[in-house]
Amino acid sequence: MELQQFEPMSIGQILDRTFRLYRQNFVRFVAIAAVVQVPIAIVMLALQRLLPQTAEEGASPRYVMVIGLAWAFIGAFFAVISKGFGEAALLKSVSESYLGRSVTVSQAYRFILPKLGAVVCASILVFLVIVGGILLLVVPGIIFSLWFSLTMQAIVLENLKATDGMSRSMLLVRGNLGKVFLVGLVVLLIASIVNLLFWGAGSLAASYLPGHDPIGPIAVTQLVSMVGEVLVMPISAAAMILLYYDLRIRKEAFDLEMLAESLGSKWGPSDAAAPAR
Repeated sequence: MELQQFEPMSIGQILDRTFRLYRQNFVRFVAIAAVVQVPIAIVMLALQRLLPQTAEEGASPRYVMVIGLAWAFIGAFFAVISKGFGEAALLKSVSESYLGRSVTVSQAYRFILPKLGAVVCASILVFLVIVGGILLLVVPGIIFSLWFSLTMQAIVLENLKATDGMSRSMLLVRGNLGKVFLVGLVVLLIASIVNLLFWGAGSLAASYLPGHDPIGPIAVTQLVSMVGEVLVMPISAAAMILLYYDLRIRKEAFDLEMLAESLGSKWGPSDAAAPAR
């Protein structure tokens, strides 16, 4: 595994190294994303199949509504946990790849498992804060999304609790809102384009399905869209990991810390720690 140069990066360098990491670790990154995206898609399709069947069995509209809301809540809760779990595992794998190491899919998920509570809690808190900001005047929601954009990275890589991870993200982002905004905007545009293309492909494929089952076209569209989400998740994770390390290098001389670690692993802890004479 190639050891990266630890140095401050421009936005162009961050994006270039993002796609380099993506190409070099494509299979592993996509596999990590698929572990959570596939079950989410299956659960959502099962819910969509269940509700029409309940209505056809003659259940009252109120009962159907209650069942629908209950399943929607369960599905949303499952999606939050699964996506948070998958994102965190992906961040760990991307980080290890960038640092010149490697972890398997199972190792990445085992590493994240003890942190799952903090990951889920942070996902919910950040979501609520951003939505609250958007409901106020939109602009606060955008600022909040920038402030807390590195929360998951801090939780995964620095073993922090949810609120501590949010505070850590604010500290790293402070003074760099413009750079964080531009990197996030580029990633958002890439994700939107990829997802739109796959959604369009899924809709086109669904239009050729025979029969009159309304669930079939929906299932095809969602499954094809899921492929797009699986492909784009590692790009977002890689870009934000590199941004995280870039800000640590700029604010905390993280490059010198990594240099000391590499010296310690090469010549031994005693030699790396020995004072210069």
